Amino acid sequence: MYTNSFDERINRIDWQPSAVPTRQMIDSVLASRLPRQPRSAVLSLAGAIVGILIGTGLKGMSLAGSPWGPETGLAGAIGGSLALAGLAASVSAALMAAAKGNEAPRLMQFASMNLLMIVVVLLS
Repeated sequence: MYTNSFDERINRIDWQPSAVPTRQMIDSVLASRLPRQPRSAVLSLAGAIVGILIGTGLKGMSLAGSPWGPETGLAGAIGGSLALAGLAASVSAALMAAAKGNEAPRLMQFASMNLLMIVVVLLS
């Protein structure tokens, strides 16, 4: 009885071992695929460039000869404020990426490269 009911089920769903997938099945599989993620080199490069810019801004805040250094008036205040805002955004992005863990690997990649370049520029 069990074998007969199994064979009947197979016959009811019209299963054939050599059947070719239908066009609808192929379209549904292709539609369910995840969109392509940006390449990792692009995210690393973007993080490095932004980190270099923020690090240069922070380093220039303490150098007397820079256009946004000490005693430069409004330009110094604007440049310093932008550099400090960039540092705050970088640290908060890194903390958010660390908190989310595996949910945001692209943010972690960007933020880690960003902070690394900020530290490298400040230490040079």
